[in-house]
Amino acid sequence: MKTTRAIGRVPVRDVRPRVDCGGRPAKAVVGETFEISATLFREGHGAVAANVVLKDPEGRPGPFTPMRELAPGTDRW
Repeated sequence: MKTTRAIGRVPVRDVRPRVDCGGRPAKAVVGETFEISATLFREGHGAVAANVVLKDPEGRPGPFTPMRELAPGTDRW
């Protein structure tokens, strides 16, 4: 069953990695490297920044890790 989520003031779309169309969390093992990316944008000229928060196997969140814009002006982080 696909759920529809409301879009806020800073929409976050096309988050990757994605498993089962976002219905299941992506997983990795300790020491494995992987890329996380997303498209986010905002109306107007305000600055936008992004962080990613990874969770441990028990679901506890880790520290915020800053993302960087892949190419200026593309909204891709």
